[in-house]
Amino acid sequence: SGHRPTELINATMGWQDAAAGWREIPRGMSARKIWFDLSFIPLYGVVGVASMLMGGIIIKHFSGATDVAFDKKVRMDHNHQGGTDKRIEAHNSRLGMYEVNKRPMHIFPFTYVPKADIIARHRSD
Repeated sequence: SGHRPTELINATMGWQDAAAGWREIPRGMSARKIWFDLSFIPLYGVVGVASMLMGGIIIKHFSGATDVAFDKKVRMDHNHQGGTDKRIEAHNSRLGMYEVNKRPMHIFPFTYVPKADIIARHRSD
C-alpha cells in the first residue's frame, strides 16, 4: 500500500536521468562525418554564392544609395537626393541585372519574351 506503481516512477523520471546515457556524437563518428558529405558541396556552394550576392547588394545599398545619408550636412540639406554623381550612378546600377528582362531569353525548355516585344508584335499600326 505504501509503494508507487512502476509506471508512475518512470513517468516522473527527471531529464537528467533520461539523458544520462545519450551521446551527442555517436561512437565511431566525428562531427566532420556528421556535417560533411560530398553531396552537401553543391548546397554549401549555393549558400556561399547567395550570401556573397546579398552581401554585395547590402554594401552597394548602404554605400551608394541616394536615400541613405550618413553625413549630417547632407541630411540637413532639403534636396540631398543624389548628393554626388558617384552616388547617383551607384544607385542606378543593378549589378548587371537591369537589362536581363529587356531581351529574349531561351533556357531549354523555357522561352522568355520581353513585354516590349509582345506589345510590338500585337500592335496594329
